[in-house]
This record gives sequence, structure tokens and C-alpha cells, in this order.
Amino acid sequence: MLKVIEQQQPSILFLAYPNNPTGNLFDSSALDAIISASQGLVVIDEAYAPFADASFLARLEGYDNVVIMRTLSKLGLAGLRLGYLIAAPKLIGYWDRIRLPYNINSLTQVSARIALSHKAIFQAQTQQICAQRTWLYQQLSALSGITPYPSAANFILFKTQPGQADSIFNALKAQGVLIKNLNPQQGLLTDCLRVTVGTEVENQVFLRALVSCLD
Repeated sequence: MLKVIEQQQPSILFLAYPNNPTGNLFDSSALDAIISASQGLVVIDEAYAPFADASFLARLEGYDNVVIMRTLSKLGLAGLRLGYLIAAPKLIGYWDRIRLPYNINSLTQVSARIALSHKAIFQAQTQQICAQRTWLYQQLSALSGITPYPSAANFILFKTQPGQADSIFNALKAQGVLIKNLNPQQGLLTDCLRVTVGTEVENQVFLRALVSCLD
């Protein structure tokens, strides 16, 4: 990426932190190097930050070309469709020039205000998901023919045996369990599926269905 930045000098870069669809966190020193090498805007998407013990927010003040984007969707408020960005005042000023004056409806604003006044509830929910993520990763690691990848998000990417991803996806779907099939994207995602971490019961249902597909 540093080589491409040097050659192309892009006006804008987007980095997901944690990354989607892999769930991994890029090394913070690598992020620093990319930002320092960039003459343009660097947008860090922290949509899955509630599930990761990491954020670039504390270091934002040291950069004038970085924007952090976040959303309330992953806190359990996906229906509100409410996101926000954090950046230097000068950059925010540019956004204020182009955004619509009523870009967030009043009902969404009121709902978000009420919900965020009960942050403890959402934090407890996030902790439960993270605990279930650890348990689910351990269970997937114990399955023959399944290779899960460590995740800092609310999902787990896993690789199947060559040529089995589509059949497993369809078999799960036939049992009423819907996950994401990333195999059609090919490249490094060949033979990969991705499951969202749910409740304890939902995760158990998924595992039982997956095991039945592997038998």
C-alpha cells in the first residue's frame, strides 16, 4: 500500500478498523505509516469498534488528514440508520458545506438520545457478544475441516475444505440458518464463509447445523 500511495498519490483512502469481512485489526504502526505517507484524506471506518479493544480515536488529534467514521448500528440500533464522523474542525467545516440541513430526521435523533442515555445496557450486550465470539471461535477451531480466523468484530470468518463452501452454505440455509457466503468473491476469500455472532441459543443452533453439514 505504501508503494501504491507513493506512485498514485490517491486523494482519499478508506481503511476498515476492524476490517470487514476478515474481522482482523491492522497493526497500529502500519496505520501510522499509511497516514504519514498520504497527502490526501484517510478515512478510518470503525463501524465494529464496540467489539474491539482498539480505536484510533485517541490519536486523531495528531493528524489533520484523518476522519473516523462510526455507526450506532453495531450497538443494536441498526434500524435507526445513524452514523457519525469525527475529524479536525476544518474538515468538519467542509462537510457542513455539502450536507443537507435535515440529513437526520427528528425521530432518529430523539430515539438515539434516549438509547444513548442507557449506554450500560448496550455495553453489557456488547460484552455478551464478545464472550460468545470467544466461545464460538473455540468451537469452530475444534471442528475438522473448518479453519476460523481471529476476529475483533461481531462475526467470524472461517475457511472450509476446498470446494465445500457453497454446499455448506446451501445446507445451512435449508435448515433455516443463514450466514454469509464469501466464496463467490474468490481470491483470498475462496472457500470462506462468515457467521455473525448471535445469542447463545442462536450460536448453538448454528453449530449443530454446521456439524450436520460436515458429517
